[in-house]
This record gives sequence, structure tokens and C-alpha cells, in this order.
Amino acid sequence: MLLISVIIPTYNDGDDVAKAIQSVFNQEAPEKYAYELEIIVIDDASEEQKFQETLKLANKDKRIQLIRCEKNGGPAEARNIGLKQAKGNIIAFIDADDLWPKNKLKLLLPFVLEENYSIAGGKVKYLMNEGRELDIDAWEDEENRLTHVHLGALLVKRDIFDQGYFFNKQLRYSEDVDWWMRLREDKQKIIILEDTTLEYRIHDTNMTKQTTVHDLNLLKVLHLSLKRRKERDVAPVIPQLRDFRKFRNFPLISVIIPIFNGMNTIQKAIQSIKNQNYPSIEIIAIDDGSSDGSCRFITENHPEIKLICQKNKGVTNSRNIGIEASNGELIAFLDQDGEWLPGKLTEQWEQLKNDPYCTWVTCLQQLMWGKDVQKPTFLKPEHDEPHRSFIPSSLLIRKHTLLDMKGFDEKLEVGSDLDLIARLRKGNYPEANVEKVLLYKWFF
Repeated sequence: MLLISVIIPTYNDGDDVAKAIQSVFNQEAPEKYAYELEIIVIDDASEEQKFQETLKLANKDKRIQLIRCEKNGGPAEARNIGLKQAKGNIIAFIDADDLWPKNKLKLLLPFVLEENYSIAGGKVKYLMNEGRELDIDAWEDEENRLTHVHLGALLVKRDIFDQGYFFNKQLRYSEDVDWWMRLREDKQKIIILEDTTLEYRIHDTNMTKQTTVHDLNLLKVLHLSLKRRKERDVAPVIPQLRDFRKFRNFPLISVIIPIFNGMNTIQKAIQSIKNQNYPSIEIIAIDDGSSDGSCRFITENHPEIKLICQKNKGVTNSRNIGIEASNGELIAFLDQDGEWLPGKLTEQWEQLKNDPYCTWVTCLQQLMWGKDVQKPTFLKPEHDEPHRSFIPSSLLIRKHTLLDMKGFDEKLEVGSDLDLIARLRKGNYPEANVEKVLLYKWFF
């Protein structure tokens, strides 16, 4: 029989504990899985009256275990105590003032039991008590939901904690952020669904109410993570939480086109972008001081393109200007003499979607020759065959990776594109390649 251990730290929470526990007991039974629950409540040295209320609650149901701490050690220490007591194959958490939606276990169990994910979670829905407001301008939808680090949104395989991923008891706040950091640094298999798996209540006694960034230990947590990554020589960036959202809609891709006197080729490049079957694209063109009317051509024929016209500063600067102007979560580049095959962006996105730890993807390219163009003598015979391309036109890269790399090196007069690839590899940024010709590189 599958046993699920649910750990609840509490401190002077009163009636809220009963509501949290009831939301666990109210779970819809998954059709494929029979399971039992053990509820482990860790009273973190509450006042006597509050403790007695919780004790009375625990005495009503043999599935509830109550552990009382002599001293208040904070949520991290309380959860660790619960973990040492837990006997379940699956571990779950809920804070005493939060609620599980009825279908949480039904949604998440298949991913940890059948698809071999170590951690499965969903979105957090924020519930405001009357008179309370939350100043957030980045809700992911009209339901006041976010993809966030709240532990109560998750199911976790027991072996994660057997590997030593306990909570840092030195952190009174942000111990959950620190835990998430360590999981991602070690490339644990995580998935986050688009469904709500936690209802997080906003009220006047929230633990983090009116705390500063310093008090929340966020800078300390970030410093600890950076120190660990440096010591272990792993990639200096780790996936953002949204990178684990396998079933989300297509994230925006910003396609950056640097142009310099490209009238003869730019229409072919732009049309190849419009022929993509990826549904969420913005195009940013940087005209780098063209004298052949390229800027006017785009203005008159492609008004939907975000156009930046500037004095000539070079292709490297143009690419960096495009990155700064981009709104996309993912960045692609297309030179004016390049042409994408249909499906290029979709196939590369599939690689990133299926591997949140992958940071950049290339593809194969085919060299194409205009009429009467003589092939350069330095080209080797194998270059006439499809081969992996490392030029910017082949790339799809996560924007946070590019920002971490500080874009292209404008101090280099030539080779800034190959320099970027070299720095990505030197920095251990995970990569992938689509083994298909998805790029034509034209020579006219």
C-alpha cells in the first residue's frame, strides 16, 4: 500500500491547522492508486492554549501524529523533524494556513509513480482575506496564480530526502528557495503542471509579512548557491521555475535580425520566419546604417516588425541591441543571408521543453549558392554536406542564459559569434542539437 506522509509545521495557528488537514483528507481518490495518509504535525513551541487546540485535533484521528518542539526553531527545523519521523514512500507538505485543492494527489501522483519524476508540482493560487491586497503585477492568469517555490504545491519522492536534501535549519526564511536551488544545481528531475496544486492564503499574520529582503535571507541563499556552483565547476546558471512547465503554451521567442544593406536577401529571411509553425514570435530588426533602403523597405512592407535604425556600429552591437529590446523568454537570431526551414523553432523548442537543464540548441545547416557564385577555396568538401551549425542563425537560446553571458563581446572585431559558443561551452552550459537541416546559409 502506498503511504503518503504529509508534514505540517505549525506555530500558534489555531483553527487554521484543522482546515489544512481537512483539505488533505478531502482529496479525490486517484482511480489507479490506493494509498494511506499519515499527517505529521510539528508544533514549533506554540503557546500552551494553541498547542492544546492542536492536541485535541490530533486525538480525534489516529492518522495524525503530533510532535511538540521545546524551542521555536523555525519552519526548516520543524520540517526536518517531520521528515525524520515520516515513513511514507511519497512526501508532501502543507503549511498550517494553506489549503490543498481536492484534485492535487490525483493530478500529481502519476508523475512521481509512473513517469519517474522526483518532484512534481503545479501552480499556486493566492487567496486574499477580506481587506488584504497583494501588490503583484505579474499574475500568470486571472485566477491570481503563479509558478512559485511553495513546498505545499509539491509531491516529492522519499529518496530525495534519503539523498540528503533536508532543509537548512540556519535559514529562518527562504529555506524553501535554498532547497529548490540545491535540487536544480544537481539536475533533479522536476515537473510543474499548469494546474493549481496549492491555495496560499494571504492574511495579516503571514510569516513573511513586512519582512525585508535582508530578513528573508534571499541574498544569502543566492550567495550560497553561487558558491556551491563555483566550487563544483557546474553551469553558473540554473533553470528558472518556469523552465519546468512542460505543458505550458508556447513561450514568446524574440527573433533578432541584424541588417546592413540587405535589400537583396532580407525578404527571403523574413518570409522564412513567417513560414514557421511556431505560434508566438516577435521579430526585431536592427538596421545598422544601411544605405540601400533596407530600413524603408521593412517600414513599408513589414510594419509588424519592431524596427530599430541606427548608425553603423557593427553586427555584434546590432545583436546586443536586439537582445536588450526583446520581450521573449527565448532568443533566436537570423542573419540577412540566412533562411530557416519550416519547423525550425518548433523542433528546437521541443528540445528545450523536454530538458529544462538544456540552455541552447543548434541545428544542421546546408550551404546554398547563388547563381554564378564561386565557392571559396578554403571550404572543405564536407562543408557541402549538411553539418552542425554554430553561427547565430542556428541558435535558439534561453534569454536568461544570454543575459548571464552578457551577450556578444563587442570588443572583438571578428568572431564574436564563435566566441559566444566557446564561452557557453567553457561555462558548462548544457547544449543540444536537432539532427535535421533547418537552416540554409546563402552565398550571393
